[in-house]
Amino acid sequence: MNQNRRGFTLYETLLVLVITLSLTVLVGTQSHRQYQRMAERAFWSTWQQMWTAGRQVAQQQRRPVAIKINRQTGELTLYQMAPYHELHRLTPPKSLKWRGGAYEWGISATGAAPALTIEWFSTANHLWWYQTFQLGGAIFYVGATSKRH
Repeated sequence: MNQNRRGFTLYETLLVLVITLSLTVLVGTQSHRQYQRMAERAFWSTWQQMWTAGRQVAQQQRRPVAIKINRQTGELTLYQMAPYHELHRLTPPKSLKWRGGAYEWGISATGAAPALTIEWFSTANHLWWYQTFQLGGAIFYVGATSKRH
């Protein structure tokens, strides 16, 4: 072994760079996926609060409220009808795509809504999310599955 050697050889330097780069990419990718999953969980919570608030507004003001989903972006808009008054907008995270079901429906002045199911797809974890409204809109259920119904 040469006692006068200083520093690293080209191979050693490349090996350290490849290992460092690999770890950085791995951690960065996992971090981004985790962020997307957290954003989706926050979306479901916010959407449920928006829905509940819409039912309460309809009941308190004795005026129908409507919800519309933008077919291109999945953005949700809660508004009062006649005259039009927007109450709230909610944009889903980029990883969550609306795929079908009702795109516009109403909540009556009594707070009742039709039973329906809305389908979403998550590109973050490749799951199909099914959002179901039951009992006149009083129950809001969200479930995920790996296969489309």
